[in-house]
Amino acid sequence: MKRSHQRLFAQTTALARRLRAQLGHLLDSEIDEAGELRDAQVAEASAMADAASELRGGYAKVAQLRGYLQANAELTPEAQRVLGRVWDQLPADDPNAIRGVIRSELGDEPQHVFTEFDSAPLAAASLGQVHGARTKAGDSVAVKVQYPGIADALRDDLAARRLVRDLVGADLGDAVPEASIAALSERLLQELDYRAEQSWLRRFKLAFANDRHIAIPAVYPTLCSQRVLTMERFHGRSLPQIAAQASTAERSAVAAVLFRFAMAAPLRHRLLNLDPNPGNYIVLSSAPDSPRVGFIDFGCCTEVDEEVAEADRRLWLAMIHRDGEALRYAAHRTGLVGVQGAAVFESATFRAWEAALAGPFLSKQPTAIDDNQMRELVQLTWKLVHTGRMTLPPGALLLWRQRLGFLAVLGSLRPVLPMRQLLAEVLDDGGHPVPLLERYP
Repeated sequence: MKRSHQRLFAQTTALARRLRAQLGHLLDSEIDEAGELRDAQVAEASAMADAASELRGGYAKVAQLRGYLQANAELTPEAQRVLGRVWDQLPADDPNAIRGVIRSELGDEPQHVFTEFDSAPLAAASLGQVHGARTKAGDSVAVKVQYPGIADALRDDLAARRLVRDLVGADLGDAVPEASIAALSERLLQELDYRAEQSWLRRFKLAFANDRHIAIPAVYPTLCSQRVLTMERFHGRSLPQIAAQASTAERSAVAAVLFRFAMAAPLRHRLLNLDPNPGNYIVLSSAPDSPRVGFIDFGCCTEVDEEVAEADRRLWLAMIHRDGEALRYAAHRTGLVGVQGAAVFESATFRAWEAALAGPFLSKQPTAIDDNQMRELVQLTWKLVHTGRMTLPPGALLLWRQRLGFLAVLGSLRPVLPMRQLLAEVLDDGGHPVPLLERYP
């Protein structure tokens, strides 16, 4: 399954060009620019989604990322919906091939390993697809099965440095150090081993065992292998459904749970799930008084280095303290700002980045969060990295790739949240008799 990255992009670019040319014959000169932009973006998104459906692997991951993390251009809702199907709705693989993987990995046909096995997948993504099943003990489970041959395909894709740089996201790849690119590639390759994902599932489940709003599926070890992962099945609504259909109160309740998970994992537990893809959540309840979200994909995870974790904690504490100098020092300690230091801190772009990052956490009042705010933060990060004013060494790249992706997903829900309170609750270690938020209201 050797594949040329240049060929992949050539295919997609040529298809998008043909589609835009066809649209050009149809477009009347009186049609406004917004309409032309919408049609062009839909054509390009369709071309990318079609290529991702055929090729999967690393290319599908690029398309997934494009669907929710943008830096240079605002995706129209129509184009985002097209790319959204790449998150978990790729075409299913040949049922015989899937049965062959289960037979090879678990030693028997699916109908003998499970009392029930649905041959139609619940979801299909970049490296594998998920099937509903029932164990011999009667438990309802989700069985994640790796596509045959996808391991070689992904290794081949990640050998193309251009594609790995695209997987950084937000057009940051060209300005990221080679060591950081290698670290990201290493983490992505770990997704091929579902035994490693079992371990991450257990670690995250233990870390959030006391949070009734965060649900992480239990694993069935005897029904798992390197290419098959069997876990508890969750039933609920997707994040895009919540974003499109739920009330502000419901969206905000779900967003608060996402915030707690994404921020507490690295800040409290030094754990990092690197893939905040919107397809990786199932909303079990969106009721404002009792929201519950299922987190279902832990294929691409890492442990945050202790020094990076401590500096990152100081950066977020600086927002609670409203201390700009402490924030800048912490940005230096995390590796975001190198030896050039003070000159960068005085630049208008860095100050704008600082304001965009800290702004939602400075007010005591609930803050409305939307796509535009998150896109501004991504754009400013992109500008700082590309002009050399900000660096992304391996630890910082992994942390901020996750963070920018998560914030983009948060913005898509358009919540109204007490951001300062949520952050203070995550950062409060309980070591002081007075809660952190009350000390710095």
